[in-house]
Amino acid sequence: MEGLFFCYPGRGQAEAEEADVALLAQHENVEIMLQRIVKGANFWLDPAEDLETLEYFFVHTGEIVMRLEDRTEVLRAGDSFYALGLKKQVFCSATEETQLLYVANRRVFSDVMGFQQELMDMLRRINEKDHYTYQHSLSVMRLSKALYLELGAQETGISMEEIIMASLFHDVGKCQVPDEILKKPGRLTPQEYAAIQRHPVESAAILRGRFGAPVAEVAQNHHERLDGTGYPRRLTAQEISLPARIVAVADCFDAMTTDRGYNRVKSYEEAAQELYDLEAQFDRRATEALIRLVRSGAIGPSRA
Repeated sequence: MEGLFFCYPGRGQAEAEEADVALLAQHENVEIMLQRIVKGANFWLDPAEDLETLEYFFVHTGEIVMRLEDRTEVLRAGDSFYALGLKKQVFCSATEETQLLYVANRRVFSDVMGFQQELMDMLRRINEKDHYTYQHSLSVMRLSKALYLELGAQETGISMEEIIMASLFHDVGKCQVPDEILKKPGRLTPQEYAAIQRHPVESAAILRGRFGAPVAEVAQNHHERLDGTGYPRRLTAQEISLPARIVAVADCFDAMTTDRGYNRVKSYEEAAQELYDLEAQFDRRATEALIRLVRSGAIGPSRA
């Protein structure tokens, strides 16, 4: 891929979602950083605003997988790569807890930390508001990512980053719902339920300025149903994007297979089949992909 250069000197046996970046040294425009990435975390290499910016990464420990346009690249301890003149965003994931030595010839640390801090603040707000919502958001993100990869990027018409951000923060609007409603143990009144139903609109409003219209649309429409029975706007099939349909399936699947204190927990096979049978409400491509992933073991209790 144009703008990426790989080095493999003597590969050894060394075999989020959060990523922590520490500034180790700085002189004039050169910065040396250490980036720690937890197992299973996703991150992106973004094109630099200045085409003369060189960013060098040395894999100190762990392993990362980089999805390029024409192949998948696996980098292990001792490998390195650098980005210079990168034209497109590159999606990466850590298969193990990983440490990268990160060197840049421009000052990028403040930008990296600013964006990362914004994401962490949003996740912290969700966790403080309702820990179930926080855990649910992580699960829906993992499920949505798996469905996205199963269906293929060209089919979905949205980037990996966008589907991950939309699914991870699809319920951030619940931070605007009063605690006495959000955490009410009994049945909600019609007025309280109407307040809950506004959270997709609130999520979209929060996400639109940060991540753009496609991410906001997914968050706003993840409770819509193909037959028009969903909320908040009772949209029908042609008005709901495939990414929003993917997150809708992931959202319901996690709710059906998780103990919420008032529901009967269903097995993965049972939940996937039930969603597949609800063809009038849920996208058949997404539910077929879900069944394939469950049957193959790619989605299961130990992987969700």
